[in-house]
Amino acid sequence: MTEPDAQVGPENRWLTVAEIASELRVNPATVRLWISKGTLPAKRAGRRKLLILRSDLDRMLEDTRRESPPGGYLPQTPGGYPQHRPPPLSRRQLSTADIHGRQAEPGEMEQIIAGIQQADEIWATAQAASENAPPDPGFALRVRVLADACEQQANWLLTAAQTRGFEWTPLPDRRGVVISHELRPGANRPGPPELWDEFDRAVQRLGIAMEGRLMYSVAWAYRSLAEVMHTIADALLDEEDYGEGQRP
Repeated sequence: MTEPDAQVGPENRWLTVAEIASELRVNPATVRLWISKGTLPAKRAGRRKLLILRSDLDRMLEDTRRESPPGGYLPQTPGGYPQHRPPPLSRRQLSTADIHGRQAEPGEMEQIIAGIQQADEIWATAQAASENAPPDPGFALRVRVLADACEQQANWLLTAAQTRGFEWTPLPDRRGVVISHELRPGANRPGPPELWDEFDRAVQRLGIAMEGRLMYSVAWAYRSLAEVMHTIADALLDEEDYGEGQRP
């Protein structure tokens, strides 16, 4: 197709939802949620295809990086501390240490740090979307996006845990952590109560893991929480489909 925008060029091309999802390692639903909330500008190309400028994607990630609420995360590299950016409350702190694990290839530590920072940004955006939203037809999608963000956190933390030079710095008083206002215990959460009970236990296990020193434990706690949220999202989406007279 002919590019109609003068800004488009080799360094600022149009991206599809699938391309962004693949690059950031997120579910395409996450990208569509950003677009629907106006966080990520997009234009339509036909009835179903959406296109996003590379510059708009970079701007959204940078805005998320600047606007994340205060927390205890500060990555450290052998060359010193990069510029601090305040991330969400549930973030962790990374520091270099000579621990067991394979030796990183040249540039790999920087890649892992960048991956964790990107996972933080995706998690912060998902949390912001869920923070004050009322239960509505988009509730299941927000749960799905948070589950996808949990998987991002788990995958990068597992990679870091397997690499010499990373350790977990304990974060105090995290066992009472709340993922978002609409998902807090006692909120009007649609879906099977037994799944939400398991969700609450998974959140508590994550908080307890954050208070310890084992990065593996934190990573697997994120993964366990992701599995529970995917199950909840599946149940909610099945209910919506049957409610509309459609098979899921």
